[in-house]
Amino acid sequence: MNALQIDNEIERAEAFRQSAFSFAETLASRSDETEELRQLPEETVADMKSFGFSRLCQPRKYGGAELPLNVAIDVLSILAGGCASTAWVCAVYTDHAILSSLFSEEATDEVWGKNPEAFISAGYHPMGKVERTSNGWQLSGKWGWVSGCDFADWYLFGAFVPDDNAGMVHNFFLVPRDDIEIEDNWHVMGLCGTGSKNVIIKESIVPNYRVKSMPEVNGGSIARGNMETRPLYRLGHVSTVPFVFASVALGIAESLLTIMTEQISRRQSMGQNLAELQSMQLHIAKVSAEIDCARLLMMRDTSDAMSAMRDGRSLSMLERGRNRRDQAYTGRLCKSAVDRLHNMAGASGIFDSHTSQRKFRDLQAAVRHIGLSWDLAGTTCGEIMFGLEPSSPLI
Repeated sequence: MNALQIDNEIERAEAFRQSAFSFAETLASRSDETEELRQLPEETVADMKSFGFSRLCQPRKYGGAELPLNVAIDVLSILAGGCASTAWVCAVYTDHAILSSLFSEEATDEVWGKNPEAFISAGYHPMGKVERTSNGWQLSGKWGWVSGCDFADWYLFGAFVPDDNAGMVHNFFLVPRDDIEIEDNWHVMGLCGTGSKNVIIKESIVPNYRVKSMPEVNGGSIARGNMETRPLYRLGHVSTVPFVFASVALGIAESLLTIMTEQISRRQSMGQNLAELQSMQLHIAKVSAEIDCARLLMMRDTSDAMSAMRDGRSLSMLERGRNRRDQAYTGRLCKSAVDRLHNMAGASGIFDSHTSQRKFRDLQAAVRHIGLSWDLAGTTCGEIMFGLEPSSPLI
């Protein structure tokens, strides 16, 4: 049975985990093709739809899994062990399903009512230009880093709009595929298969019901929107949801740890088993501790956040700051672990045929996401801990 068809939440979650392990093996066999294409293979996209991995956090109302965030990031980390690019695109669609669920019912019905399998990509950075119309906004602009854009049916784009106090507010605009053009500029060293290309809009008329502001979706406490009575959709978006991207870094690190442990156990140098060298033993112990710490941080924070939402309690500013800190610190821990594991591969690790080199490159790309920026997240957390007003809106 497809995991999406299971009504019991606990059983549905376990079914997705088991499916993820199986699918990860398939993804690993396609990883070369994915990198060469610089986007996901059509076969992989079809499998994502079939297994429901693009619908991990889509509302049950539209046939999605609506998994708790802590379960979704566990599934994503398993997928990342097979192919980080595919897991990243799944993470993007997961993130955007949560955000889109905060729009009006009219908007979500338009997105998923006729096509429950619709994918949503995004360019969050406020790069757009807007002009007021009689019933909404005229949007134009160019956005970069739009992962999974080739297969998306809808897009979320950011732009600043004037507020009532003569200031500017970061808004999100929900736009159909017919209104966009894709510019293929994705020639990169890591996460090559994500197809995170530029997207251009010459002119799109966006009605008011397909527009939400950053304060509305992040709420300062509990996000407000169409699905606000459902625990998953009451999370402050910016403070918690970026764990989906950290989960990809975690999956890369965990899978490389398994691979390198097995390889080193079989290798010899100068007639000595490498696994018998104290230096190797200390390296593998340190790496495993870093990776375990990363997983524990993620699971604690997302489990605590989901519990708070189920109890109807908003996250405090300190909790939100901690989440932002831990998202970025998870990335740092995984990067440290993968750097060390890649070094342990020795000169063999520089060959294209060696597993560690792609995982090393993918990890470098993943931790450069703004949601995993230590300088930004660490500063924000420090400001909150000292009782100061956060200087960044990403909280």
